Amino acid sequence: MKNSSYLLRQVIIWTGIWSAFAFAGDNSDKLPMYYVVLALRVLGFAVFFNVMYLALLPLYFEGRKQAFYLLSPLLLALYIAASVWMDVTIAQPEKTMRRQPREFKEASGRPLSFILIPPIFLGLVLFGAAASIRGFSAFENKKQAEEEANRRRLEAEIALLKSQINPHFLLNTLNNLYALSLTEPGKTPDALLKLSEMMAYILHECAQPKVPLSHDLEFVKNYISLQSLRLPPNATLNVDLPSSLASDCQIEPMILIPFIENAFKHGLTTKQPCPLSVSLNVENCQLMLVVENPVLPPKQNIDPSGVGMSNTRQRLEHTYAGRYQLDISNDTTTYRVELKLNLQP
Repeated sequence: MKNSSYLLRQVIIWTGIWSAFAFAGDNSDKLPMYYVVLALRVLGFAVFFNVMYLALLPLYFEGRKQAFYLLSPLLLALYIAASVWMDVTIAQPEKTMRRQPREFKEASGRPLSFILIPPIFLGLVLFGAAASIRGFSAFENKKQAEEEANRRRLEAEIALLKSQINPHFLLNTLNNLYALSLTEPGKTPDALLKLSEMMAYILHECAQPKVPLSHDLEFVKNYISLQSLRLPPNATLNVDLPSSLASDCQIEPMILIPFIENAFKHGLTTKQPCPLSVSLNVENCQLMLVVENPVLPPKQNIDPSGVGMSNTRQRLEHTYAGRYQLDISNDTTTYRVELKLNLQP
């Protein structure tokens, strides 16, 4: 299919060039042989261009420069010789190649250089055109190959980051369920049901690069419901999540949950009041997440692995570079995360 398309383009281009010369100006004094000669000249252009473009220039870009430097002058010489031969035998039938250069000059009334300069000039022009097009094509192919390699690398890296986050999240949730089963065993069945729904989301949808925002929002709601089952009496939870979405944008799965998980993991204690706040607003695929939790003593506020937050930062940079703003502040009493995310494709 690609070869047919290339051949068709060549036919159109060279036919157009022939037509431009054939029908330009006054055609009343042009004999039929004029159009035949012109067709032969254009055919010579096409042959020279395509041999250079398809056979010789690839040698240069493949690193076989010696072969290119050897064959290119040979092709140019053959083109010049063919052009001169056609000029003295077909275009001007009264001349023959048997005449010596001096005799030829006298018979034609033109110096031999006048016969050689046009094909040399045209050969160099055709060479320049072929080299420019092939060079641009090689540059574009290289650029596309690099972009494809970078895309595959980023996909592999994001997949790795996701594979690290999911076990990290599951480990934290199971630890919370274990603590809940010891303190309030009556709430454990409901918590296990929530966890089952969340695991189904992780297994069935998180393998996709993007999921509907409504699905990820449902996952967030289940997580907050699960965590609220183990809140101590001194903790207050303020949640502001949209009940429905006007437009279901696409989002990378589980990219919001580490910020919310971090608040529950590091913002709860039984020794002081613990106000937690989670707010999510979506308008025209512009998402804004605000999470706040109290700052606790350093020993309780250290993430031993740091996997969730650091990986989420990398995922944001990979997927939403230039389309997100992440502000994290700590005024010694309140830890605040504000994420603005443009989900428009």
